[in-house]
Amino acid sequence: MADNDKNIRFVARHYCKGLFSADAAWRRLGIAPSMSIWRRYRVAAVLAGAIALSAAAAIIYHQYDVRAEIESETLTLSPMETVKVVDFENAPLPVVVERIREVYGVEVDGLPENADDYVLSLHYEGTPVDLVDTINDLLSTEMTVK
Repeated sequence: MADNDKNIRFVARHYCKGLFSADAAWRRLGIAPSMSIWRRYRVAAVLAGAIALSAAAAIIYHQYDVRAEIESETLTLSPMETVKVVDFENAPLPVVVERIREVYGVEVDGLPENADDYVLSLHYEGTPVDLVDTINDLLSTEMTVK
């Protein structure tokens, strides 16, 4: 510890603000300063290249933006292919058929003569053809979608 105290006292006695230069110290030791002028130019060139590459990537991304292509392409489905959600709770079959007409915009044929006797509770998500087929399976009816 005595050596450490001597070193600290030596530095404290000989230190003068602004007198020490790191570049001068490296030169006295025969080592070049850590940031030569050429190294600064190389760092600047690398940064300029990175900026140019980033700008080119942004231009390419915006030019070939996949989302813009998807949004511009419209997909039209016929009422038979449209998937929607329909709910029925203890609804008579004529009410169910009327609701299918309203929601899907299709006509349903083949309603049984005693349609008021059929009651249906159902949550359904799908196409009108699949919905009518499901109702046919559940109620043993023979309705069709036009």
